Amino acid sequence: MLAGLILVTSGPGPETPDSSIAAASENLQTPQLQFGRLTFNVESPLPTDTPFSTDAALHRLPGAIVFIGTGFPANDRMPDAATASSPDDVVFAVVLKGRARASQHGREEIIEQNHAVLMTTRDTGWHTSSCETQHLIVQIDRAALSIKVPNLGAWLMRPVLLEAQTLRLLMAHCQEAIDLDGAAPTHLQHHVVADLCSLIALLTIGCENHSETSPPSSTRMLRLQAIKAAIEASLGNHGLSAETLAAAQKISPDYVRKLFREHGLSLSEYLLERRLAYAHALLLDPLRADERIGKIADEAGFNDLSYFNRTFRRRYATSPSDLRRERKSST
Repeated sequence: MLAGLILVTSGPGPETPDSSIAAASENLQTPQLQFGRLTFNVESPLPTDTPFSTDAALHRLPGAIVFIGTGFPANDRMPDAATASSPDDVVFAVVLKGRARASQHGREEIIEQNHAVLMTTRDTGWHTSSCETQHLIVQIDRAALSIKVPNLGAWLMRPVLLEAQTLRLLMAHCQEAIDLDGAAPTHLQHHVVADLCSLIALLTIGCENHSETSPPSSTRMLRLQAIKAAIEASLGNHGLSAETLAAAQKISPDYVRKLFREHGLSLSEYLLERRLAYAHALLLDPLRADERIGKIADEAGFNDLSYFNRTFRRRYATSPSDLRRERKSST
């Protein structure tokens, strides 16, 4: 499956839903080759002595694909003819179990367990592994990552070790992306993709500074990003607090509060800002134009309508009802 991991496209995927990919592939004459094309649009030579199998989770978001799992033995590469039409993406491929080999940009590397390598989709290369190898893969737009990683080309095909705490954070963040409902608001999906891009940037350029005695600043940033992602996915939860967020991350509530203070906002201030922004987006959604403001406030995590109206007016210099009227009059 590895070429698929490298050569997946972040553009519109096939019509077949992710959950039916494996089932559909089982009925194909050459399942590995067709699986690669169906899922990732790649060429994948079929080893005739190995049965097709896959145990994976894959989720497409606007501008990104996230994959966690194992699959059949693969020795896949991007055909030269495919490079011109391929998306200009980068792939952050992490080996969670086993090992893999990769070659691109004139370098060939062995990717050991708990290591990752950054590759591109526009350049000829290959990535191979056995059926027991487990991967975590994130593919995102190259231009988006280049903004966060200066001289991105210098970081390609350079295996990096991911320390245990950092790897757990990345795993949790990717699992949240995979679990994200396809009906989730577009702004939430874009927020998750932006966070994934930031995580990969931090992992790519931050791993050189790891110290056994002092956790790297990138790890603290990863922790904060994971907490923010959890908040974004649970804005409507009235019980969201430092305690619940800390329990999910297996850290102390005081540490959660400290992470936010280090970036100039208290946790409560950040929560209020994100909930107000979410409510603002809902109020401007034409599909929600007939919903009661109280229902929208509740969905955004406010259980006190008067408090919601007061804080909304202070933040946006208009009331929720006035904002909605202005939206209707402008359309």
